[in-house]
Amino acid sequence: MSIFSSGNFGAWRTPGGDSPLVASRVTGAGDHELTIRPGADVGDLVAILATLPADAFFTEHFGDVNAVLVFRQVPGLPAMVPARGEPSADPAAASITRP
Repeated sequence: MSIFSSGNFGAWRTPGGDSPLVASRVTGAGDHELTIRPGADVGDLVAILATLPADAFFTEHFGDVNAVLVFRQVPGLPAMVPARGEPSADPAAASITRP
């Protein structure tokens, strides 16, 4: 059975089981793990990513068929514009330095 269907959304997108196509859980360490199974579409990903805190960032991944993406929040640093006003418009502000 193909994961691509000519019909509407439905069970055809979950090959071989009752597990959801995307799932989220918070670990004991506070990391957010997102599991993505074959058959998930963009709508599934957007829905599960919307459950993450705004200041979470991607740290690592596991798996090959079922992908597990790990996101972590920076402790004590909310993702906000500095209190003094506008973020810098300088082109250097858009770049990062690699070690």
